[in-house]
Amino acid sequence: MKRHDGFVLLESLTAFFISLLILLTLVYCVNEQFNLLNQWEEKVSSDKIILLHLKSDKIPNPLIIKDKKYFFSQESNTYQVKVNGHVYQIKK
Repeated sequence: MKRHDGFVLLESLTAFFISLLILLTLVYCVNEQFNLLNQWEEKVSSDKIILLHLKSDKIPNPLIIKDKKYFFSQESNTYQVKVNGHVYQIKK
């Protein structure tokens, strides 16, 4: 029986590209999950900063948590925290 080297090469390249596609998909999904966790961490920290400002006036502004600067501001009917271009606010 004669072997076809081209067929083995094609099969190997197909398996390589499928493996590469799976790897790139996993990297993308993991990166998106880290971005989502980062957003949730910012929201939770912002809510915590608002609660800290409600309890005491001696909280520094900006407050730095995990190398991120959180800026607190209070307007007429809202409490607001800005971090990395995101704004989290709670109405009074």
